[in-house]
Amino acid sequence: MADRRQSLLNAALKLVEEGGLDAVTIAALTERSGMSNGSIYHHFGSRAGVFAQLYADSYARCVAAMLPALDSRPPGVAVRDLTLRYLDWVIANPNRARFLYAAPDHADPVAKQAEFAPVLAWFLDRMASGELCSIPPWALEPVAMGPAHESVRRFLLGVFDLDAARELVADAVWSVLSP
Repeated sequence: MADRRQSLLNAALKLVEEGGLDAVTIAALTERSGMSNGSIYHHFGSRAGVFAQLYADSYARCVAAMLPALDSRPPGVAVRDLTLRYLDWVIANPNRARFLYAAPDHADPVAKQAEFAPVLAWFLDRMASGELCSIPPWALEPVAMGPAHESVRRFLLGVFDLDAARELVADAVWSVLSP
């Protein structure tokens, strides 16, 4: 059953890659995946359910790629590593990254917050100890990771060489958080 769900998500991701969010219709999913309408509704409930699960799956993979960076190394090393891992995940998974940036309204905020909780806890602990600049939790993603997000957006548009700028972007993120 998990294979069928993943197959449908893969078909949806491919459709997004080829034609954007509007290309993902139930009819297109049945044609692409070879599964019936009933299978799609059984597994996801609706088109919005497909998007919600694709968002959750992609976001979980992204966070999982970053988590190994959050260890006991000095914060500057860990923050730079987290940024590089994020950028490397985007480079390796541009379709999933493109979907995450294109479909934020399909995220379940509670699930997203739970997925991000270990990352946030690591940052809050180091902010409390003075190892990182103290910023409000809401600002961590848009403000601290802002250089990475803007670089990723440009990369996904095809106007920025993210691979060549990895170190510069990691330095920029660290400069925001450096005490």
